[in-house]
Amino acid sequence: MNKITTLLSAAFLSALTTSVSTAQELKPCGTTEMTQKYFNKNPEIKKQYLAEEQLRDQKDQVDFANEYKEGDGKALVPIYTIPVVFHILHEGGPENISDAQIMDEVRILNDDYRKLNSDISAVVPAFTSIAADCEIQFRLAQKDPSGNCTNGIDRIYSSQTNIGDDGSKLNQWPRNQYLNVWVVKTITSGAAGYAYLPGTTASANDGIMILSTYIGSIGTGHVATSRALTHEIGHYLNLNHTWGGTNNPGVDCTGSDSVTDTPKTIGWTTCNLAGSSCGSPLDNVQNYMEYSYCSNMFTAGQKSRMRSALTATTGLGGFAQRYNLWTTANLAATGISLPAVLCLADFQSSTSTNTVCQGDSLTFTDLSWNGTPTSWAWTFAGGTPATSTDSIPVITYNTPGVYNVSMTVANGSGSVSATKTSYITVYPNTATYTGTFYSEGFEGSAIPNVDWNVYNANSGSNTWTQTTTAAATGTKSVRIVNAPTYSGNVDELVSPPIDITAIGGSPSLTYKVAHAQLTSTSTDKLQVYVSSNCGQTWLLRQSISGAILSTAGVVASSFVPTASQWVTKTVNLASVATETSLLVKFKFTSNAGNNIYLDDINILGGVGIDELANNIHFNVYPNPAEDNTIISFNLLETNKADIKIYDVVGREISSVFTGSLGAGEHQYSIAENTKLAAGAYFIKLTVGGENFTKKLIVK
Repeated sequence: MNKITTLLSAAFLSALTTSVSTAQELKPCGTTEMTQKYFNKNPEIKKQYLAEEQLRDQKDQVDFANEYKEGDGKALVPIYTIPVVFHILHEGGPENISDAQIMDEVRILNDDYRKLNSDISAVVPAFTSIAADCEIQFRLAQKDPSGNCTNGIDRIYSSQTNIGDDGSKLNQWPRNQYLNVWVVKTITSGAAGYAYLPGTTASANDGIMILSTYIGSIGTGHVATSRALTHEIGHYLNLNHTWGGTNNPGVDCTGSDSVTDTPKTIGWTTCNLAGSSCGSPLDNVQNYMEYSYCSNMFTAGQKSRMRSALTATTGLGGFAQRYNLWTTANLAATGISLPAVLCLADFQSSTSTNTVCQGDSLTFTDLSWNGTPTSWAWTFAGGTPATSTDSIPVITYNTPGVYNVSMTVANGSGSVSATKTSYITVYPNTATYTGTFYSEGFEGSAIPNVDWNVYNANSGSNTWTQTTTAAATGTKSVRIVNAPTYSGNVDELVSPPIDITAIGGSPSLTYKVAHAQLTSTSTDKLQVYVSSNCGQTWLLRQSISGAILSTAGVVASSFVPTASQWVTKTVNLASVATETSLLVKFKFTSNAGNNIYLDDINILGGVGIDELANNIHFNVYPNPAEDNTIISFNLLETNKADIKIYDVVGREISSVFTGSLGAGEHQYSIAENTKLAAGAYFIKLTVGGENFTKKLIVK
């Protein structure tokens, strides 16, 4: 029997795995850090939490004795159903996980919380009598907060997927109606996920943050990490780690988890089923709140504690409002208890970019909500066949162009339709342009046009358009009017196919850009990519952001450049010099910045500049730093890299990375590697034998 003694425990992963090597690759916990930050700013909340925990410990022992006798299988009525929404933050990459992967995760949650998991039979005999069906289940929401149809999956195109902190919790749905789960590509702290126990954070931060690769056992997920969300929700429902209020298992026996029937334990990071510690004859190593990587059970005491969290109406538990999630009224409001009917038609192609080469085929999948269709009617402009009644049609595109796709699905409840305009882009097999150079000054027809395509990932926001407001040469350029309200939006400008084999020499792309920061903290980003397979995959060649991107410093009003505020940038294309059909993409990600302008795009041969010095874009931010600093840089090609931290007298403090890196943008978190005391430091980056140094101030 355990009792909490110090601080709210961390929330993270007790992931089922089949090998120690896999477990060693798992990322560390992030909740101790996040909770400590909140408690440091709100000491009265910490005091209240610890006081309530003492009272709760006494009450839970009485409740456990009254509600559940070990081994009697007594059911606790009702079965609590929790509506869930997954917010998928992405930039169109693999972090934009499939509906199927999310549904697989929901299946895993329901199996784990209802004692239906296939590995429940592997529970060691000493604990089979208290392995609990928690009688808690999870359903994807069928109505959003406005009462509109939803499938419980909220996809948000945002650069916040690369940050993954409380500020990345975009579009939170009311926490008293939904369990919010944010899924991201990266968590800046280096963690794989974190959650808050009831009442231990502001309402706007309540919910779970987790990496996309820790969702489900299919797609980008893995069996080894698929129980991470089971563990996180345990914390969300007021469970601590089995060893107590730290994130350091295996250290000592001073902690506890305030659960009646979990043996006192030191905590385990290996699957030692015979493990015992802290005076216990046998530890519950297979508990979901352990770090043993062979978790498969909750105990009856944990069940009682979680169900208490779902009924608490006073104190911090009442503030957290878990008590409303499972009510009859809320299940109706979120659509959980209503019959599943077709309410929205949706579909996707087999490539995330919706592009294809002339003569190639795409497979289309129905993603309609929420009923099950029994018939399909597809229309494919420019495709062969042009129509289909298949549930998963395969369509060949033989003619270059931009095409619409339409679909109508039906069943006994009715029918719904969807049309996606300009959804499929078919590029020709032969380049549109060939010669000894390529040049585009945007003096011709407005874009998008027969040459340049525009992709606006955030419907309703501004995107690339032709303008006469400013130009580097001539009278026209292209720009994005980048209002601060568009922060996180992504817009792409894609060239026609270009044959650069005749250009000769070492071909380079040059362009002129004009941009201003709205404030000194604005971090708009411009990236240049190339593709040699009709846009199905892209290779990053340049990435510029923040003050490095700005050509005019900080401008507090809507930016219009003067002639002196245009700057020429160069991108090395030597690695793709043999491509006969190359696409170039300019990708702009807004982040509280200002307008951006492009002009005079040229591909030429033999441009003699120091490509490494001009394209490394080495940056350290934030600087000064309080908690964590990110080191970022760009490589044009695979190269050896070395990152070290030195103090002011030249002593090496930490080696962040040493090894070979591929082309593209790279980021490293200092907090993942070392904790720096207040003071001055130097970050030294060595690439291909060349040294780059930045000074860092830690407050």
